[in-house]
Amino acid sequence: MANIQLNPGESRIGQGLVSYRDLERHTYQCWNTMLYVTNQRVFLDSYTEIELKLSKIRGYTVSKILLFIPSVTIYGQAEETIYGHGQAEENFVFTGFPMKKLQGWLQQAGIKKL
Repeated sequence: MANIQLNPGESRIGQGLVSYRDLERHTYQCWNTMLYVTNQRVFLDSYTEIELKLSKIRGYTVSKILLFIPSVTIYGQAEETIYGHGQAEENFVFTGFPMKKLQGWLQQAGIKKL
């Protein structure tokens, strides 16, 4: 187990090696990283600096990439854009790790399946 820094009152629900699929400039970049689910947040241990507080997660979906690679997409809550109009919603796509375990961790953390 990796030595990660938890907040006061925070406990780990699960962790696993995932590929984070980042859509940047209309091409996918994939980053292999360790994903952690706790009773307060979902975060990655890499330089991607992704940390989602559970209160800011709208839910998740399950799908397949290329018809056979399971994936989980976590959706952040929509917030006002920097331009003051419209809503921006972030989503984060993960593959590679047994996705059923990730789904279970998200459910245990109180995140609903959309």
